[in-house]
Amino acid sequence: MQNSENYLTDISTFMALDIRVGKIIKAEKNEKAIKPAYKLYIDFGREIGEKQSSAQLCQNYTEAQLIGRQVLAVINFPPRKVAGFKSEVLVLAAVCDNEGTVLIQPDKNVTLGTRML
Repeated sequence: MQNSENYLTDISTFMALDIRVGKIIKAEKNEKAIKPAYKLYIDFGREIGEKQSSAQLCQNYTEAQLIGRQVLAVINFPPRKVAGFKSEVLVLAAVCDNEGTVLIQPDKNVTLGTRML
């Protein structure tokens, strides 16, 4: 077992991430992106509202397949411009060598805005 000096992070750093459940309400290709990407518009419920994200999901998902899908996203990173698009949240996904990028999502529908712990 490693001692704590070898860890890259600790539980307090992880707990500082605000990861919430949202539902994709709109998806469209970002034509300005160098690598194929979607502009995602995500509803996080009444308390948080709608946020947007840029995500490289084109290999595995069509726009229609994304609509209505619940996702997990980090909502407390500062916004950044991605190919001319303001990306406000980071949608969580597994980046697989052979399968491309695969969304991480709840296995049951849950209340929008629910925090992941």
